[in-house]
Formats: sequence, structure tokens, C-alpha cells
Amino acid sequence: MQKTFRFDYDRSLVSVSNSLLKYYNVKTYHPSLKLLDEKLAKNYKNVIFMILDGMGTDLIEKNLPETSFIRQHISTQIFSVFPPTTTAATTACHSGLTPFESGWLGWSSYYKQYDEIIENFLNTACYSGKKLDTPPPAEGILKYETIYEKITAANPSVEFHKIHKINRNDPFDFKDFCEKILFLSKQNDHSKLFSAYWKEPDASAHKFGTCCAEIKNILADLDANLKKLANQLENALLIITADHGETDVQEISLNDYPEFCKMLIRPPALESRFITFFVKEAYLNDFQNYFNRLFCDDFRLFTKDAFLKTGIIGNGKMHFMVPDFLGDFVAIAYGKRALRYFTGERAPIRFTANHSGMTAQEMCVPLLMIEKK
Repeated sequence: MQKTFRFDYDRSLVSVSNSLLKYYNVKTYHPSLKLLDEKLAKNYKNVIFMILDGMGTDLIEKNLPETSFIRQHISTQIFSVFPPTTTAATTACHSGLTPFESGWLGWSSYYKQYDEIIENFLNTACYSGKKLDTPPPAEGILKYETIYEKITAANPSVEFHKIHKINRNDPFDFKDFCEKILFLSKQNDHSKLFSAYWKEPDASAHKFGTCCAEIKNILADLDANLKKLANQLENALLIITADHGETDVQEISLNDYPEFCKMLIRPPALESRFITFFVKEAYLNDFQNYFNRLFCDDFRLFTKDAFLKTGIIGNGKMHFMVPDFLGDFVAIAYGKRALRYFTGERAPIRFTANHSGMTAQEMCVPLLMIEKK
């Protein structure tokens, strides 16, 4: 098992979003990031908050030279949130809340209201892929008010633009993405706030791993277009970070352990490296020992109560669904393995690299703050 490290929510993505709230004179929920506060205090006309999915510090250092634009402009290193995964981390960026407060803990969560494990972003049944008729979690149970809604309500003169690339089949490329930001930034003299999100390098890292020609080419493209964008911006603060990093993984199928699976009430939920188990009452006393015999080299297992006491998912007012989402036991990856479970209802998707565990590769992300007068 890799050596653990301690991270600090006061130097995390939550801090970045709270700096934005603070700058626009909106109530904050957590401490802001002093270094960013100092940049924002210069009152740039265009404030651009950009998230490049999966572009953790480790991935950058493996695939970009020290002379690259991105590496030359890293102002500091910060942390993601726990779990370091898109659902939890982008929500922290857009809400200013910790996962403990927002309830966004992973890709899929068990909803007792519907007796279903649901993919939170997609409103599909996790193990069958079936589109659900129940209200989407993001629009109901897990709905939150974004920092952008709060900022524009308190500052009507601020013009807000959301530019997100989510659909992988959309021909809109990163060059188009940057050009759209540049075009909008120069449209008028209004103060503008941008929320910009790009799906790479995460999508390709899942497929190819963290150190390969495909990832190097993607990062080189990001680097070149960001340099071009920064050189053409005027009166702008370009804030760039990642929601999480990536680590190469060895996927283990829990289906290969029938004695383990028979202890479960239902399939696991959340993520493959931050995974929750719902255990039959008859096995509650034996489950921990059995799990540790199989997986203790890579995972640390907690009871739900013990896990909540760690504060790993943050502080504040707990979202009412958090205890339900955590099941009976929670396992966190500190090593290389990822735990997968399949019901045979849909074709399995295998990942070469993944995230949501407690390693520096997954938790540490860069913060770029590029000032253009």
C-alpha cells in the first residue's frame, strides 16, 4: 500500500470557488485561497474559471516538458476533494461546498427512494444502463444553487457564460473552445465571468493510461491552444485547474469472489476506488475480516460511522443523503487496484487509468493563474 498523505480542504478546489464568491461579495462557506484572492483583487474585466478534466499534476509532469506553457504557468499546487472524481469535484467547483455538504459522492449512488443504484449525471440505472423515469438526482435530491447563480444574482451587471464540452462525439474541439472564450471576452465592455469545462485528458486517460502517445498529444494540443488564448486575451484573469488527477490501475472483478459477493444485499456503489458495500445482516461481523484478507494491500475499509468521523469528505452541514449513500462499509484505495462488479446486464467498460482513490496522483492538481492586462 502506498504511503498515505494528508490533504487540506483550505487549499482545495473548494477554496478556489469560495475565492470567487468572496470576490463578488457573496457569502462564502469555507476559507478562500489567499493567492487567488490577491489576483482577483486587481479587478479584471474577464474572469475565466477553466476545469480540464483529469489534468492532475502527476499527469502533466509525465507528459509535458518543463518548458511547456502549462508547466511554466503553474502558480501553485492544490488538492481536489475527496473523492477525487468528476461528480464530486466539479460539484465542489460549481457549488463552493464539500462533498459532505453537497451529497455528490461518486458516479453512482444507491437511492432508497427508488431502490436503485443511479448514475448521478445521466439518470440511468448503473448496472443495466436503463434510462430511468424517476426524477434526475441532479435536478431533485442532489440539486444545488451554483456559485454563478449566486454571483449574478448579487451582481446583475456581471455577464455569465457557460462553455462546457461534455459530449465526446461533439465535433467542437479545443481550438473552437478557446476561440469561443476569446470571442465572448471581447464582445462588449461588460464584466464577464466564464465557467469553462473540457472533458480531456480524462476521457483518453481512462482508455489509454497516464503515459502514452495519445495523452502526450492531447496535452500538447491543450498546451498550444491555451498559450494562444492567453496571448490574445485582454483585461483577463485565466484560472485553470483540474477536477482530479489520474493513476494507472489494475481492475479486479469482485465477481471472481463468489463467497464475498454472497455477503452483499445489492451490488456496490459510488466508484471503483471509493466503493461502498451494503452487507447482509448475517455477515456484518465477518465482512471486514474477509475484505481485508482479500484487498488490504490496496484498500482501507471503514464502517460507515468510522468513515464519517474521519472528515475525509469535508465538513459543514451534512447532506441528508450522505449516510444512505455510504451503505454499511466504505473502502478507499491507496494502492493500484480498482474493484469492479458486473451483473451481465450491460457490456463492461474497462479503464486503464482511473481516479477516486487517496493517492497523490489522484488528489493533487495544478492551479494556473494567468494575468492579461
